[in-house]
Amino acid sequence: MTAPIPPTAQIVDGRYEIRKALGSGKFGEVYEVFDHYLKESCALKIHKQTVAGPWTEAQILKQLDGEYVLKVLNAGLAGGRPYVVTDLATHGTIADQIDPDVGVPISTAVRWARQACQGVARIHDQKLLHRDIKPENLFINHRQDVLVGDLGLAQLQDANRLADAAGSIPTMAPEVARIGAPGQNPTNLRVYGVAADVYSLGATLFWMFAGAQPVPGASSYGDVWSAPQPDVWDVAPHVPQGLRDIVNKSIARDSVERYASAAALDSALGGRSLPAREWNRVQPHTGHEQCFSGTKGHSCIEVCAIPTGVRTQLNIIARHAASHRAIKAAQRTVASSGLPAALRSAFHACN
Repeated sequence: MTAPIPPTAQIVDGRYEIRKALGSGKFGEVYEVFDHYLKESCALKIHKQTVAGPWTEAQILKQLDGEYVLKVLNAGLAGGRPYVVTDLATHGTIADQIDPDVGVPISTAVRWARQACQGVARIHDQKLLHRDIKPENLFINHRQDVLVGDLGLAQLQDANRLADAAGSIPTMAPEVARIGAPGQNPTNLRVYGVAADVYSLGATLFWMFAGAQPVPGASSYGDVWSAPQPDVWDVAPHVPQGLRDIVNKSIARDSVERYASAAALDSALGGRSLPAREWNRVQPHTGHEQCFSGTKGHSCIEVCAIPTGVRTQLNIIARHAASHRAIKAAQRTVASSGLPAALRSAFHACN
């Protein structure tokens, strides 16, 4: 592993002049560069880990193009380190849009997840595995569409449709995390398959719904490997049951229980039944613990959970947003442990 390239007018691979640093992470650094061949600005990510011998994936990445994939302009090796050059993504990522503990609106999350699935399916069609799908690597363009990016960790599938373990802890599949979990010591590190990319897509959708990663506070392989099966309803009770079932299936601990492909997950999301009223979590009002807004046509209802002053107890109230008229059938007092189920009951009473 080598030191980062300093962003001081250095030329990478004889053509890319580094203009400024855009960011850095576990796997490498990203720079805005000027391409002296094409006379245009672009983004270059160079990975920290060197590669022994040719980087076979580079030729496939250069041919990768299509809807919902951040266009790859070039890929190669510089000083033995893989680099990928893409269009500049100037509208941020999904990570920038996720409000902590609130998430993004249901309809937006589903649209972005479907676009990500379609982009990843294109990558899989080239026999590549992305190996690091997460909100930070899903870029948003000027049309508010998602582009799957950061393909520097992409690796060709072997004859068993597997690749080396890789990824980021918050969206890592359990079978991948097992390679570094205490007491496991597996002998085969080629455990990353299509199912692991599907898990990461599902974990990203979970994150968009909940405003939090599926395994709370996970920071190590052991955290992910030992965690029980997450249920999106525990942290995002406003998600319709059909979507809840889709998310939970996509992040099943057992890889064979997940959707067989990114395309299958996309199809499931596209075929879901639409609820009569769409509920979304909103920023809590002053003194409230959780607040939700449900819309149906021009009708908008607010449901809020408010501490009672008695430890672990909350009042759930519901009212019409325009008139503030209370909906008594939805009101109840509950223990904090029963809040998700009680909120779902309140939503049902308001529908």
